[in-house]
Amino acid sequence: MRTSFVGAVRQALAVRFRPTRDLAAVAASWLLVVGAIYTATVIVRAEAGGGLPYFGLYAVLGATVFGVGIPVYWTVVVRRRPLDDLGLTRRRLGLSLMLQAFFAGLQFMATLARMELPPMSQLLPLVALALAIGFFEAVFWRGWVLLRLEDSFGTIPAVLLGSALYAAYHVGYAMPLSEMVFLFFVGIMFAVAFLLTRNVLILWPAFQPMGQLVTLIREGLQLPVMSSLGFIDVLVVMFVFVGLGVRYRRRHDVEALES
Repeated sequence: MRTSFVGAVRQALAVRFRPTRDLAAVAASWLLVVGAIYTATVIVRAEAGGGLPYFGLYAVLGATVFGVGIPVYWTVVVRRRPLDDLGLTRRRLGLSLMLQAFFAGLQFMATLARMELPPMSQLLPLVALALAIGFFEAVFWRGWVLLRLEDSFGTIPAVLLGSALYAAYHVGYAMPLSEMVFLFFVGIMFAVAFLLTRNVLILWPAFQPMGQLVTLIREGLQLPVMSSLGFIDVLVVMFVFVGLGVRYRRRHDVEALES
């Protein structure tokens, strides 16, 4: 047991330089996600067209197609690898859920438990938004970006570089540099938590979305109740992408066995 622990520590501290073609896919997807969100937030803006263009660019194109669709497609179709490589796995499921409940409980006591919550009609769409965008961020930033960087550079460089990219991505939201510095450390926190089990379910649906919900409430964001359906639809489409990836992988495995 001591030998395995020492080996795990050495692996975590190892630094390497083995860039792969996955990095090109990560860079392209990062640019597409940031570009879509920047276009929605800065150029189009939320008030244009009743909010539909903003929603389409931000939630549908940026988060769903670029943020979840590209990682799933690249992993299962291009690289012919299982979705476990994105943290979408049943491995360490129980431990992931227990740790998430613990982390989320601490977060709740430090934040939401001390806040005055808005009425349910205002809270519901914020929860739906946090769940949808939270799933995108867990898959994209931890399962996709972080693990690809780790393959090429090692764990510690991946955590630092991935957190820097996570902070820089908020330029799409027109956030100032001071907030990005804070988000860099938030990125480190979520990255370290994810690496404990390498399962997205250590972050979603409570731990990471709760942090986003706290931010949304503090910013005083107000959305119509009907927008909840839009974010739920987006989340369903994300699940469909994942389901299609699982189905494709299983069919590929069967064809490989038959051949």
